Amino acid sequence: MRIAVLGAGAIGGLVAAHLVTSGYEVLVHSRGEHGARMAVEGLSISGEMSFSIAAQDWLVTLDEVGISPELENSCEMAIITSKAMDTEKLAIIAGSLCQGPVLSLQNGLGNLEIVSEILGPQRAFAATTTHGVTKVGPGELNWAGRGQIEIESKSPFFTVFEKAGLNPSVCDEVSLLLWNKLLINVGINPLAALCGIKNGELLKDNLFEEACAVMLEAANVARIEGVSLEADEDLVETLREVIIRTYENECSMLQDVRNGRKTEIEMICGEVVRRGERAGFPCPRNTLLLAQIDSLN
Repeated sequence: MRIAVLGAGAIGGLVAAHLVTSGYEVLVHSRGEHGARMAVEGLSISGEMSFSIAAQDWLVTLDEVGISPELENSCEMAIITSKAMDTEKLAIIAGSLCQGPVLSLQNGLGNLEIVSEILGPQRAFAATTTHGVTKVGPGELNWAGRGQIEIESKSPFFTVFEKAGLNPSVCDEVSLLLWNKLLINVGINPLAALCGIKNGELLKDNLFEEACAVMLEAANVARIEGVSLEADEDLVETLREVIIRTYENECSMLQDVRNGRKTEIEMICGEVVRRGERAGFPCPRNTLLLAQIDSLN
C-alpha cells in the first residue's frame, strides 16, 4: 500500500518516516529546502527516538515542481499535514493521487470542512496529534515529546497509525476531537509566540492563568455549539499535562513568528472569534491575541 503524506514539514515528516519504517510505500509532498533535502538525502530524526530515512526509501515530490501525471491514482490513501492555508491546494492534490480516504491531521478548525467540500464527506476524515516535533534544519527533525494521534472511530487510518507505532486512540465524536485539540492550541500557541518562550515557561503563575482564561473562553464557544467538553477543571489539568509533556518544545506558531512565516492564528483564535460572534458570545481574549499575532504576520 502506498500512502501520500502531503505538506510534510515537521509532523508530516515524522509520520511519513514512521510509515516507511513500518513497511508502507510512502509518497512525500513537501517544498523548499526541507523538501529538497528529503528528496536528495532523506530525513534524520533525533529526540524520543533517533533514526534516519534514506532518500531511496520514499518518493518525494516538490511543490515547486508539481505532481507528475504518471502519479495519478498511484496511492491508496492520503494524509494532509500542512498548515491550514494550504489545505485547499493539498486536498486537490490528494484527489489526483488517490481515490481513497483522505485524512486532515492539522491544527485548527475548518480543515475537515474544506477537504469534505472538495473530495466529498465520505472520503474526508480528521485526526489530531500531541506528538511534539520541530524542524531543526532542512531534512532534520527533533521529536521532542512522544504523544498520541487521536482519530475518529470510523476512520480507516487507525490501523495504519497503529502499525506505524504512532500511538493512536479513538474518539467517537469528530467535533469533540477537533475542539479538544484547538483548546490546547489556543492555550499554548499564541501566548508562547508573543512571549517568545518554550511551552514550559507557560507554567509560570501569571502566564498559566492567562493561558487557562483564553482556553476556557474558547471552551464556552464549543459548548454553545453543542460540543460535550469535560468540566473546566479537567480541561485546565489537561492543558497543564500537555505543557509539562512538551516542556522543551517551541510551538509551531513561535517558529513561524521567528522565521517571518504566516501563522495559523486565523484557524485557531480566529475561528473561536468568528464562531463566538455568530453565536452572539464575545471573546475578548481571543480577539486580542488574534490581532496581536496578525500584526506579526
